[in-house]
Amino acid sequence: MKCEIRKAGSVTLFSIQGDIVFNHLNDIRETIKGEMIQSTTDKFLVDLGGVGMIDSAGVGFIVSVYKTVLSRKGTFAIVRPNDAVKSVLQTVGLTRLFNIYESEDEAIKAI
Repeated sequence: MKCEIRKAGSVTLFSIQGDIVFNHLNDIRETIKGEMIQSTTDKFLVDLGGVGMIDSAGVGFIVSVYKTVLSRKGTFAIVRPNDAVKSVLQTVGLTRLFNIYESEDEAIKAI
């Protein structure tokens, strides 16, 4: 699993490639948390377009990132999850906490 980080104006975008599962979380946890600490922006998008599946540990990680953003009084959204990932997020009720967008452009405009 890997994570590409880039800026789009005042938005920091984390583009994750690979499954967000327990065995691979350490690969991206430090990368994302470190960038969030150093970032001067308060708007964060997580692009899940390259993610095939997410398990309960992955859901916990997404919640952890979301809580970190909230503690900074920032804005958080998910972009491009596939149907399986979106179903997991809906099942555990996360879609009530943050928005999910079908495209990066749509998300950047909305947040």
